[in-house]
Amino acid sequence: MNRLIKNELKKLFSKKLMYILFIIAMGIVILTKVLYSFDIADLSDKQYLERELSYLEEEMKNEEYKLQENKETLIGLQVEYERIKLELNFDIDSWQYNYIDREGNIDELIRNIKVSEAKKDSNAIEQANIEYNEIKQKLESGDWQSIAKEQLEKINSQINNLQNLSKDVKNITTSQEINTELENMKISKQALEWRLEKNIPFDNKFASLKIIEYENYSQIINGLKDKENKTEEEKKNYEEALKVANVAKYYIENNIVIEKEYNSASFIANIMDEYGVFIIIFSIIVAGTIVSSESQKGTIKLLLTRPYSRNKILLSKYLVSILSVFIFILLFLITEFIVGGIIDGFDIFKIPMVEYNIKTSSVVVMGVCKYSIIKTLMSLPLVILLTTLGFSLSTIISNSAISVAMPILGYMSSNIINLFIERIKILKYFVTANWDLSIYMFGGKGIAEGLNFAVSLLICLIYLLIMLITTFIVFNKRDIKNV
Repeated sequence: MNRLIKNELKKLFSKKLMYILFIIAMGIVILTKVLYSFDIADLSDKQYLERELSYLEEEMKNEEYKLQENKETLIGLQVEYERIKLELNFDIDSWQYNYIDREGNIDELIRNIKVSEAKKDSNAIEQANIEYNEIKQKLESGDWQSIAKEQLEKINSQINNLQNLSKDVKNITTSQEINTELENMKISKQALEWRLEKNIPFDNKFASLKIIEYENYSQIINGLKDKENKTEEEKKNYEEALKVANVAKYYIENNIVIEKEYNSASFIANIMDEYGVFIIIFSIIVAGTIVSSESQKGTIKLLLTRPYSRNKILLSKYLVSILSVFIFILLFLITEFIVGGIIDGFDIFKIPMVEYNIKTSSVVVMGVCKYSIIKTLMSLPLVILLTTLGFSLSTIISNSAISVAMPILGYMSSNIINLFIERIKILKYFVTANWDLSIYMFGGKGIAEGLNFAVSLLICLIYLLIMLITTFIVFNKRDIKNV
C-alpha cells in the first residue's frame, strides 16, 4: 500500500500542472499582500467628498427649496454641505476627520445655526455660532482631550438627570425606557473614560475603532437583552453583538494594539476563509483528474494488471487526492507566513487571537498557530467532501472536465441552496448546510434549527461514505478491457 501511495505521489509531482498550481498559489498570496499594503482610501474618499460638495452646491440652487414646505430639506442639504467643507480641512487619517464624520453633535451644531438663520433669531444665531466656533477651534488646535472631557461632563449630567427622573416615574414601560437610556449613557461614559485614561483620540486606528465597536455593540446588547420573544434575526444580532463587544473590551482593557487589523496573523489564523476557494479549486483539479486522466490515456489498464487489488489501487489514489488538500493548505500557510512576515513584521504572529464563547460567556485567547489549526480542521469537511466528489466523478464517468467542473459548480451554488432552508426544511440535512463545522467554534449555532456539531459531522460522514462506497463498487465492477 505504501508503495502504491509513493508511486501516485511521484506521478502527481511529475505533472507540470502541480507546479503551475504551486506558482499560482504563491502568486495569489504575494499579490494579496501587496494589494493590502497599499492604502488607496485617502485619495478615493477625498475625491468622493469633493464630488459630493459640488453636487450639493448645485442642488441648493434649486428654486424649489425656497418654498416653505421644502425648508427642512434645504436645511438638511446645508448641514451636509458645511460638514463636508469642514471635513476637507483635515487629512482622512486625522482624528479630526473621523470625529467630524462619526460624531453627530457636529451636524447638530450646524443645524442649530441654519435653523436659527431660517427663523432670523439673532440671539440664537450668535449662541449657535459661538458653540460651533468653539468646537472648530479645538479641532484646528488638535485638542481632542477637551472635546472628550466636555462630552463626559454632559453625559454625567444626563446620567444624574435620568437617575433623578427614574425615581419619580411610576409607569413600568416609561421606567424601562429610562433605564435603557441610562445604561446607554453609562456605556458611552465608559468609552470616553477609556479614551482619556489610555490616551486614545477619535481617529480610525485600531484602539479607537475598538472603543467605537464596544460602545455601539454594547448598546445593541442593552436594547435586546431584556426583550422577550426575540426573533431569530434579533437572536443572531444579540449573539454577534456579545462577541464583538466583549472582544473589543478585552483588547482595550489589556492595551493590545494591532497596527493593521487585516494582517498576516489574521490571514494565517483564518487561512480557509482567506484562501479557501483556491485550496478547494486546486484540490478538485487534482482529484478530478487523478483517475480519469489515466482512463483517457489507457494507462489504467497497466496499473490494474499489477499484483494489487482494485480496492488498494483506488484507495491509494484517493488518499493522495486528500493528501493534496493538506499540501495546498501548507503551501498557502508557508507562503503567507514568509511574505506576510516580511511585509508586516514577524512579531505580528505573537499577537494572540481573541474570541468570545457564547456558551461559556467568556473570552477565549489563544496563539495564532493553535487557532489556525483548530479553524482549519473544522473547515476540512467542506474541502474533503468536494475533493471526494471530484474523485468519485473522475472514477465513475472518466471525464476530467466534468469531474472538475461539477464540484466547483456545487461549491458556488451552496450559498444559494442554503437560502432556501427556511422554506424547505428538509434542505437542512443536505451537505451544504453542514459541511462547514467552523461555525460551531466558540459556541456558534448551526444555520438551521436542530443542527449542531454532532449532527452536522454525522451528515458529512454519511455523504462521504455514500460517495466512496459508490465509487469503489463501480470501479470494482468495471470491465478492464473497456477501461
